[in-house]
Amino acid sequence: MATAQHVTEVIRVDPHDPDPATIARAAEVIGAGDLVVLPTDTVYGLVCDPHQTAAVDRVYEVKGRSRDLPLVLLLHDMVQVETFIADVSPTAVRAMQEFWPGALTVVLRDCSPLTEALRACQETIGLRLPSHLVPRMVAQLTGGGLASTSANLSGKPAPTRAEEAIEQLDGLVSLVLDAGPTPFAHESTVVSFVEDPPELLREGAITVARLREVLGEVRTK
Repeated sequence: MATAQHVTEVIRVDPHDPDPATIARAAEVIGAGDLVVLPTDTVYGLVCDPHQTAAVDRVYEVKGRSRDLPLVLLLHDMVQVETFIADVSPTAVRAMQEFWPGALTVVLRDCSPLTEALRACQETIGLRLPSHLVPRMVAQLTGGGLASTSANLSGKPAPTRAEEAIEQLDGLVSLVLDAGPTPFAHESTVVSFVEDPPELLREGAITVARLREVLGEVRTK
């Protein structure tokens, strides 16, 4: 784990009506290349600017995360997918239309230099449009997506409250936005749409049964 280097600032934020000044503060910190912990609809996330390689490296360092594991890109709206991915299958589009904003991480084929720092040498990228206003507003104000992973040390449970994230990452990040407990209190469901039919990589807040209701066949490992 990285050595503490910051005095971590903690700001309370209303999950339903976030103060624009607080959102602007988070965007400022991220733009400066620092790390922020913020709420999502699933768990608290550790985020940074995906276009700043040093910031992405710091996420891995702080978490003690293996460099073989990619990060996820949090978006502020569905249209933004087109910024990063040129070819999205009809099945993936249907999944996004049904489950976004929400707790589904969509894994798509990608070799773009825009996401290279996040992909851990893989030719895929995970995208998510959370239903929580805070990450979406921060992502929009930064002008792009947010590189993201759960705000915990590797091997520890993903935090569903800011206090749990602070306990693990205090002094290692510049800012924590505390919006109380996360709505789902469970990590996102991860589905790969690289091949057809899609494959469940991790069952989370959305069950495989629900996925099959919408998408038909979904492979499991």
